[in-house]
Amino acid sequence: MNFEQTYRSMNESIAPSDALLADTLGRARAGQRPKRRLRRVIVIAVAAALVLGCITPALAANVPVVYQALYDISPTIAQALMPVNESCESNGVKMEVVSAAIDGDTAGVYLTLTDTSGDLFGELAPAFSEGWTLNSPSSDLGYMHTLLSYDAATHTATFYLELTNLDGQAFSDGKYTFTLPALLIGRDSQLDVSIPVDLSAVPFDPPTEQQMCYSVAASGDGTPEAQQAISSGTYDFLQPQDALWQSEDDVFALAAAGYRDGRLHLLLSALDRKRCENQASLFLSDANGAPVEPDFVATYFPPDGTDCAFEEWVFPMAYDQLSQSSLTGWLRTSGGQINGNWQVTFRLENQ
Repeated sequence: MNFEQTYRSMNESIAPSDALLADTLGRARAGQRPKRRLRRVIVIAVAAALVLGCITPALAANVPVVYQALYDISPTIAQALMPVNESCESNGVKMEVVSAAIDGDTAGVYLTLTDTSGDLFGELAPAFSEGWTLNSPSSDLGYMHTLLSYDAATHTATFYLELTNLDGQAFSDGKYTFTLPALLIGRDSQLDVSIPVDLSAVPFDPPTEQQMCYSVAASGDGTPEAQQAISSGTYDFLQPQDALWQSEDDVFALAAAGYRDGRLHLLLSALDRKRCENQASLFLSDANGAPVEPDFVATYFPPDGTDCAFEEWVFPMAYDQLSQSSLTGWLRTSGGQINGNWQVTFRLENQ
């Protein structure tokens, strides 16, 4: 038996059941990962197919499960197989790479998102969802994105992607695949929103409850409490009380306040945090109007699955100074989300 026959026999012996294959295709359409057993089968099959030369650029580009399995094995090979395709359209929105250039260890990419129907974006620019990804041959890549402009007349938003080799090495020629599963629309933000709360009435040692931390953001090395929350993954959050303040749209609320460990603790809630990525920041000023930086911010999501985030902001301030301090906020909301399948593959080349 030659190698090709042996491979075919091996492939048939490990082939998944029809039910498992149907489940995986359904998960792929929903943006979910395939079940572990089938994923292993695919990885084995892809490895063998690479030896035989059976994987084509069309297969890598059009079958997401195959592409992702191949990318898990070798990002370099996966990107080499992806054909260059600098524009795509999904659900009435066109995404297109306008230009890309390399400057040492940094590369810049300009891309646009255009509402081809004129009925989706409105007067406000769209935004990327948190699920966007950038696949590349580099394994140590940092990247960020920025909205540069929005033309409401043509319904076109222009974004800038900056890619950086974190090891400091100069960029080499290669292909990069940018994937965006969803867009946020109706995004708006408000700065310096007054939060009229009487901080002099904040109670000492308020009731708390332990929750699993989704994230902990600390300035510098943070406090021992922050380090403990980071290492253990849990934190004693304030228990939500009757709302002390709510935004005009009822998306945000000051759910609790208290003073403990020599610090002011404020619990801020945000509805539709996952679906719309609604987010807010608190700003505390002392009697002279000088900003007071928070020691840390800890976040959790309710265990019952409610799409609401709770953030505890912890400020270092003496209790007798609270009556002379003031609180404001920055609020960012989105009106909704558009799901799609936007994917572009572009080439970066040294000129």
